[in-house]
Amino acid sequence: MKKILSNLLTQNEQRILFFLIFFAFLGILVKYAGLIADEEITGNDSIVFEKDYEIKYDLNLVTKEELITLPGIGEKRAADILAYQSEFGFTNKAELMKIKGIGTKTFAKLEKYFTDLGEVDIPAEYYPADIKETRTSKIDTKININIASSEELVQLNGIGPAKADRIIELRNQLGAYKEITELLNVKGIGPKTLDKFKDQITIGDSK
Repeated sequence: MKKILSNLLTQNEQRILFFLIFFAFLGILVKYAGLIADEEITGNDSIVFEKDYEIKYDLNLVTKEELITLPGIGEKRAADILAYQSEFGFTNKAELMKIKGIGTKTFAKLEKYFTDLGEVDIPAEYYPADIKETRTSKIDTKININIASSEELVQLNGIGPAKADRIIELRNQLGAYKEITELLNVKGIGPKTLDKFKDQITIGDSK
């Protein structure tokens, strides 16, 4: 080998080649030593990387396999959610509370895993009994929708804070409701919803 190098390179060139090989080898040793040190630090120190993102699912597209990975959802509830998804389709996340076994506490844990399908308007009947300060299952006196406040309107079956605000907004635009059926012009109130509370309201006198 030495004889071959002597034939190909001068002594100065051989020295330069030797130093290059030496420093290259030294660099490899240093790098290897650094990797070992990094492994020791990683092994001894507990380094926690926080998850900086969260997967969110569309309630109208989510699958059974995805649902059962969520807290509080087993195969039975996943199947019930998919049945509702197939028959009705979700219009907002709050409709999860229509699924048997999903109350306000479970919903509070679940809602962050789903994308917003629109404004979440939680109807009054979904609120737990311990926070129904102004809500009753039966309204003794009919509510006058021409003078009622938002707090009074949410006592109606099927009406949550968002719909209550929209009822008042339309009332302000009209000046006063002349017919109960005018409530059908409120976004989110259809014939079925109106049927739930029409016997609880009156037009009365707006003055």
